[in-house]
Amino acid sequence: MENAVDALKMAGAVLIFVLAISIIILFFGQVRESADTILDYKDRETVYIEGDYYYEQTGKERQVGLETVIPSIFRAYLENYKIAFIGTDGNPLLLYTTITTDKTYIDRYSLDLETDNKNAVFANNEQKAEFLCGILYKDFGKSNESEFGSKFHLKLPTNSLYVQLKSAKKITESLGVYYQNDSKDVQDVNKDQKRIIIYKLSN
Repeated sequence: MENAVDALKMAGAVLIFVLAISIIILFFGQVRESADTILDYKDRETVYIEGDYYYEQTGKERQVGLETVIPSIFRAYLENYKIAFIGTDGNPLLLYTTITTDKTYIDRYSLDLETDNKNAVFANNEQKAEFLCGILYKDFGKSNESEFGSKFHLKLPTNSLYVQLKSAKKITESLGVYYQNDSKDVQDVNKDQKRIIIYKLSN
């Protein structure tokens, strides 16, 4: 009798286990279907074009304020995406000018960890934050602008990025992706896709 009871218990446990596995498989199947749908819609909204980092988007743009732009700037290095700004005159905003070891000046129009880290060589997150505060606010902490420029090998424009953003009456945000090292000699499967946010300023 005891063996029969034990056998029933074991059969019940196996039945519950099989039922639980079936529910989990069904659940993950629905999650995957939802993820595929979202990715499909995302791909439809972005049209890829040739170029270093610009893209064309067929989806919606949105109006944003400084409360959206500034956190995005500080997240750019944590989430590894690129941010570019288009001024009210339709031209890219100059964010800073890199000074190379041979005293060559290279204008930079975007914030991008991959490019910026090659120039400034950030040792840690504190240095990334210090760099962004200098670019955004001209806030150099305990140092001055000259010391900041020497430390990160750059020269800043006259107006800080914050001043330029604040002077705009409207900021339009658009999102997209691009290929890093977009060379025709490299197959698409070997290219890394990267997200980009472009903020267009207007009066």
